[in-house]
Amino acid sequence: MHAAVTILLAAALAGCAGGGRSGSDQPGVPGQVTSVAQPAQKESVNRASEADVAGALRRADVDDPEGWAKLLISNRPYPAGQPGEDRIREVLAGQNAEPDEVDKILATVGP
Repeated sequence: MHAAVTILLAAALAGCAGGGRSGSDQPGVPGQVTSVAQPAQKESVNRASEADVAGALRRADVDDPEGWAKLLISNRPYPAGQPGEDRIREVLAGQNAEPDEVDKILATVGP
């Protein structure tokens, strides 16, 4: 019996060391999707620091990220959801923000 276990173990190890194919790279075998594009997480102007909001705006290539961050933070709190986004839009419009800048900012931050 000991010999049978040794033979089975040797065969199993030989299969692993032999470079056999396994996993979802085999043709016709459905694979598991591991890298699904996730929408970027918006920075919360209610919870984030001014520096974090400015950093998010900088990464989004917004002109004067520090100025917009300071303005947004100074006007908080914002209500949750769409009313908060509408309020952010109002704050930005009150400072004559260009429509394309408003769109970039709202794509980057939220209430």
